[in-house]
Amino acid sequence: MDILDFSEEIKNFRHNGVTLNLDERMQIDMALNTLLARVETEELSFWGKIEGIKNDYYIAMGMRFRNMYEFPVKTFFWALSGEFIFREMPDLTGQHDALIDADTSYFQGMPTAVLSGKKDIEEEEQAEAAKSENEEEEKEEKAKNSDETSEEEVKVPTRPLTELDRLTTTVRAIENDCQICPVGAFKMTPEHQVRRNEAFNGLNAESGMRLANYLHFRNVQDEAKRAELDLPTAPFNERFLESASVDQPRGCWSMQKDERGDSVMVRSLQWPGYQFFHRLNSSRFGAIYVGDGLKNLEIHFIVQ
Repeated sequence: MDILDFSEEIKNFRHNGVTLNLDERMQIDMALNTLLARVETEELSFWGKIEGIKNDYYIAMGMRFRNMYEFPVKTFFWALSGEFIFREMPDLTGQHDALIDADTSYFQGMPTAVLSGKKDIEEEEQAEAAKSENEEEEKEEKAKNSDETSEEEVKVPTRPLTELDRLTTTVRAIENDCQICPVGAFKMTPEHQVRRNEAFNGLNAESGMRLANYLHFRNVQDEAKRAELDLPTAPFNERFLESASVDQPRGCWSMQKDERGDSVMVRSLQWPGYQFFHRLNSSRFGAIYVGDGLKNLEIHFIVQ
């Protein structure tokens, strides 16, 4: 297992004004080492910080590559400012995706706080679900004979939607939409396992400024790309992941070099706060998110 040195890597984001103070770096370093001692993961890295009104959330990410078909497993952990104790994020259920997407308020920094402003919507959805269930039960009852017994339906009580649920959904959304890597940085093995490419030496000054040379580091979602993974040539295709250049709307990424000209900085305009760097002609690259966790819903009016 390995902890990627965020204290060193975060220096690469100073060009964009992204940094953590000395106390944050020391506390996070100790918290990551404590987390590493009790979780099973091959890589552990500092993912970023989501700023809240009362407390901030610090996020760590673990990855397991070995024996994972076609893509590694990502596990996320969260910690509050003032505590710096990382805990694993809950699994996504998809039950409240629409409600969370509609929430444009700032994070409070209170993970157990029940989200407000959603009660009427939840009650309406629950009423519609109950109505559909009743109609279905009536149809089934008519189709059964009077002497047949039916099993009691197990109803799982809905729990309140908390800010931790929203945090989990937001982090996963940012990771899915933004996390990128240079082409060639990862490889597909003959066993269809993704691994870091030891032969990767970085992009040069010309290719490093082309968005087409940066790929989404996520499970392949495009159907055509997924079909290519089943071909015998998949382990030899360095572009087996999806390109960031086809993201919509066009112009949702910003690219520039740092003041020295030896690193490329890529920023997301869709999720302001996501920053990626690649040191040209080297294998070094990384990303961080430091922001309020809010998606730019007006990006279509900005880039077009």
